[in-house]
Amino acid sequence: MKKILIVNPFGIGDVIFSTPLIEILKETDPHIRIGYICNRRVAELMEANPHIDKMFVYEKDEYRDEWKRSKLECLKKILAFLSDIRKERFDISVDFSLTYQSSMLLKLVGIRKRLGFNYRNRGRFLTDKVNIRGFDSKHVIEHYLDMLKLLDIKRPDHSVSSRIYISPNNFSWADVFLKKTGVSATDKIVGLVPGCGASWGKDAYYRRWSAWKFAEAADYVARKYGYKVVIFGDSKEVTLCEKVKSEMKTSPILACGKTTLGQLAALLARCDLVITNDGGPLHMAVALKRKTIAIFGPVDEKIYGPYPVRDIYEAVSSNVPCRPCYKNFKYAKCDKLDCLKNVVTKNVIDAVDRLIGKEELPVKKAGI
Repeated sequence: MKKILIVNPFGIGDVIFSTPLIEILKETDPHIRIGYICNRRVAELMEANPHIDKMFVYEKDEYRDEWKRSKLECLKKILAFLSDIRKERFDISVDFSLTYQSSMLLKLVGIRKRLGFNYRNRGRFLTDKVNIRGFDSKHVIEHYLDMLKLLDIKRPDHSVSSRIYISPNNFSWADVFLKKTGVSATDKIVGLVPGCGASWGKDAYYRRWSAWKFAEAADYVARKYGYKVVIFGDSKEVTLCEKVKSEMKTSPILACGKTTLGQLAALLARCDLVITNDGGPLHMAVALKRKTIAIFGPVDEKIYGPYPVRDIYEAVSSNVPCRPCYKNFKYAKCDKLDCLKNVVTKNVIDAVDRLIGKEELPVKKAGI
């Protein structure tokens, strides 16, 4: 093994789930060069990883838009992208895309050993494959680590966990942002993430606990423990974040729509507690080893939750018989959403009381 290309075009959580594999590959042989293909949104997060030697950004919507404007220019753009990959002369690819098109293109650019998942018989262009119906029975990270067997690499005896790294520039930005908003270096911070679920598009609300319950939980932490409250979200979630603020009796700081992904990571690293829905920021907080409370609705926390489960992470969910309904990449269209409605504020503040005071784990700072 000299050069390995990892392909993961999905969201924040999915790429973070691949980081234990990256860590093990570099631990096995520090001289291995690793390339990574991801979407534009998560690229900044992965660029800070010192174990990734070459980044490639693939944004499907950009190619679709280009195709509508000019089919010729789109083809040129595709060929240029493939040419950049070919120049690197990768020996092996690890393809998490679950599509046959990706492994077909990897074959065309000359990668001889192509590993991945054979999902719904889409692994026809893979040379080595693991058959799956979906991610079930074990955590996604465990599925990703199945690639080690195809690489003839023995899994290390020590436990593995997801990791993200933060650039010094983003740490400096976070320090300035907090200072401008009246947060001192000694203040305790609870981060709220009332959004998440962007990968579900218009159905993202299926994964979102109610705004007023987030507000109640934040007020509790602010009043009982004296924490400053910072509300996080992307530019599409500003209205939701403002609704949480309007429901609160204490005064939070709005960071919603004001950060890049790298800046968000730096702010999360500064938090003493994070309360979030199931989604990308949850996995960022977990990878940063922050005390984290995650509210789960349709999704199974045993498969998509914190990994490994430590005593500073808690997944809060209800016991309705129909959950989890998200299986094999599909979810039920449900109008009741009892799985989220039945999670009451007390469930979360009880988790707050259990976590406050437990020892925090140190944050790894890239470049520092």
